[in-house]
Amino acid sequence: MNVPTLETLISQNDRCGECPIWDSSSQRLFWNDMNASLVFSYDGKNGKVETLNTGGLNAAGMAFNQSGELVFAGSSGLHLWRASGEHRTLLTQHGDEILNFNDILADPQGRLYAGTWYWGAQEYEKLGKLYLIEADGSISIQDEGIELSNGLGLSPDEKTLYYSDSTARKIFAYDVNSATGALSRRRVFVDVPLTEGMPDGLTVDAQGFIWSAQWYGSQIVRYDPDGKVERRIQIPAAQVTCMAFGGADWNELYITTASEDWPTRFAPPNYDSSKVNPGGDLYRLKLDIQGKPEYKTKFIW
Repeated sequence: MNVPTLETLISQNDRCGECPIWDSSSQRLFWNDMNASLVFSYDGKNGKVETLNTGGLNAAGMAFNQSGELVFAGSSGLHLWRASGEHRTLLTQHGDEILNFNDILADPQGRLYAGTWYWGAQEYEKLGKLYLIEADGSISIQDEGIELSNGLGLSPDEKTLYYSDSTARKIFAYDVNSATGALSRRRVFVDVPLTEGMPDGLTVDAQGFIWSAQWYGSQIVRYDPDGKVERRIQIPAAQVTCMAFGGADWNELYITTASEDWPTRFAPPNYDSSKVNPGGDLYRLKLDIQGKPEYKTKFIW
């Protein structure tokens, strides 16, 4: 196994860098600073960084839409956003529940998996849910009782969905009905030990291995499809939030981190935020492993 070289790509002290996604057609990376309600793009051809005009929309999770828009999911619901700055709101609530989204994931049919969370400063105020949202905006609950909804990923054969519940320290796996998108047979794929960081963002590579960013953990962990640790990659930031594959050959891993300290009882024993670099930089890691493109939603403007 070659030892990869980690590069600090962009230092702009993101309060909570999140949800990197790679657009192969433009060779651009998009990511957000969730806590600042900002979204950025990085041009892989010339290195230019741009701050997008989101109109103040909060984006915690992002995805691509087939007609060219970005999908923003956050504290104000689900929206389609165009480069002109225009946006169209798709969903803000389900029944009487206000939808406060975190990570999202498009599926091969253009549907969207989206998790909700409801947190105060240090504890959840109520439990979240995992939703499936159809292209026409109809919505169904796929799971509930989630403490801190986080990363989502699909296996290359599209038969398994992975889903992180951060403070529960679990990554779940579900069987996927490819025709309907419905999830079944939830099981624990990984129980993350209390001595490690919490599982945050998640992605799946072309070989079907699962990559998990660890908040408080200063690392990314790669698991094989049976849930066994295959490798650990140390990151010089404690609060590692998410990662995504990109680059011309899909062998570059883009890694987001967070500078805003989040002291909670969920940190590992003896964790001292005053003695670590919390984060805030965007990193790039060139690997001998390839990722795979994310799917796009089919929402209509």
